[in-house]
Amino acid sequence: MTYKGAVMAWECDSNRHLNVMYYINKFEHAGHNFEHYLKIDHHDQKDEIGMVVLEQTINYYQEVFEDDILYIESTLLEVGNKAFRVLHEMYNGRSKERVSTMRLVLVLFDKINRKALPFPKERKLELQNYLNQLS
Repeated sequence: MTYKGAVMAWECDSNRHLNVMYYINKFEHAGHNFEHYLKIDHHDQKDEIGMVVLEQTINYYQEVFEDDILYIESTLLEVGNKAFRVLHEMYNGRSKERVSTMRLVLVLFDKINRKALPFPKERKLELQNYLNQLS
């Protein structure tokens, strides 16, 4: 589990359900936790390396309302030379039903030269081993 929290009243819109920007916010929190879990958060790199999202696709399956408890489970789907793919799945904590998903394509990013970086070979192997354990 990479995120758990309640839907607050101020996160809901005029339709009385969770506003789109707060889905993204909750997925973003899950992403930070997942990057830390995978040891690809790069906070020890003196702020020279980061992560950037190249593509994201969000699907909504059920409405989410004030006081709903949500949790997110995250899965690494693929690791390439520069890019990697992640799936975040959001669930209603009470019903355990999936309410939304976000699929992402991300890259390591050189914040100084403003370009994508290849994964260090050792980290790529570790991530591929992690993927192999999931299969």
